[in-house]
Amino acid sequence: MTMFGSDLMLHGEHDLELQIERTCLALGLDFHDEYQVRMFARDVLQNIDRLRKAAREGDMQARIKVELYGLAMLMHKTNSATFGAGYMNQFAKVTVNQSAWAAIAMALWNELESRNPDSTEP
Repeated sequence: MTMFGSDLMLHGEHDLELQIERTCLALGLDFHDEYQVRMFARDVLQNIDRLRKAAREGDMQARIKVELYGLAMLMHKTNSATFGAGYMNQFAKVTVNQSAWAAIAMALWNELESRNPDSTEP
């Protein structure tokens, strides 16, 4: 269920990208601003358990952050299914119409990589 209603069904990458853009707007996150997106990624990855708990307790800001993180993971899963497990090697080409997701994904991957430099896959 998304914050925009349980009746919203995401059909394909286009709908998912639109939902990610809408969720960024609801959060006040400018996905064109690398610094803002990186700080979002850092916050979510450092505090995911606290954010999930706060979201369950009714904190809308936390809920939106958790939802955006979940949408990014869902898009990753969708892209993996569509383009194959190695799609990250062609990230720029694959994500040409997914600018919001691409910005968030890159920030998440970069943040994860900075925490685990031996990792080769997000």
